[in-house]
Amino acid sequence: MNRKILIAIATVILVSGCIEIPGMPTSQMGLGGLGLEITSFTAEPSPIFSGASLRVIMEAENRGGTSVNNSDALVYLTSANWGSWAGNTSSFKTFGKEMKAEDVVRGVPATTDRLTWSLTAPSLSPGQTRSDIFIGRIYHEYETSANGNIWVYSEAEAEAARAAGRQIYTPSFTYSKGPVGIQVTVSPTPVILYAGENSFTVYVKISNLASGTIYSPGAVGYSSNDISLTVDEINRVDVDVTAPGLSGFSECEGTDQELIAGRDLTLVCDVTVTSVPDTFQSYQFDVKVSYGYYTERTTTVTVQGR
Repeated sequence: MNRKILIAIATVILVSGCIEIPGMPTSQMGLGGLGLEITSFTAEPSPIFSGASLRVIMEAENRGGTSVNNSDALVYLTSANWGSWAGNTSSFKTFGKEMKAEDVVRGVPATTDRLTWSLTAPSLSPGQTRSDIFIGRIYHEYETSANGNIWVYSEAEAEAARAAGRQIYTPSFTYSKGPVGIQVTVSPTPVILYAGENSFTVYVKISNLASGTIYSPGAVGYSSNDISLTVDEINRVDVDVTAPGLSGFSECEGTDQELIAGRDLTLVCDVTVTSVPDTFQSYQFDVKVSYGYYTERTTTVTVQGR
């Protein structure tokens, strides 16, 4: 089977806040575009005089659906004039705890944390003024999942259901929240296997729903403060599919899948039913997308010489 990858670069139609690929069956995109978020990023005071103390404060919260271990996250502060600020030896920080996602069932809120950098403003001559832009980033490992059931009917069972006025079940999926979204659709819907048929088509659409940058999982060294990323590591994800009783979905999974230029990626696979049911049967179809992600905020500080 030739690998088929459709990139949504043609005309798109907005449907309920999602992007629809013309001719493709639709379903709800994975919830939200949030993960480990910078909720506040400030520098105090501004303006500031030469030699005075500056505090840069970042507040973060896990607004996604997956918890992040502190060993899988790294916080970074920098500026174009970073070298002129005294006390800049601690640009990297880590969270002091696991950043847990909200637990709606137990009523436990998402984990928040605050990180602070203390710096000393550079020396400027009296009358001089300079504006410095500080950038705060959070690098972390994340995953988004889609879990669902695909109902498969024989032709005879589908006809019997229609004659009896019974509902013919269609595929349905639930999605976890995360900055990368998943949309799983199935064609045809409902899935009815006619005489001699044993396959149907699954589409797995992957989108960057937030404003951050996707990178290959494991590409950042969180314990070694290594945030150097190559262009070949940007916009890459790993996709894993679990579907007992089905085969042929290898085109829908694999490591190092690329969202070219950050655009949506749609993987297409012809799925085969290992044993065609005599009546109807439900098959579990789970998709997990693993990736690294970083988001950033900026703040401006004005330094005045004296």
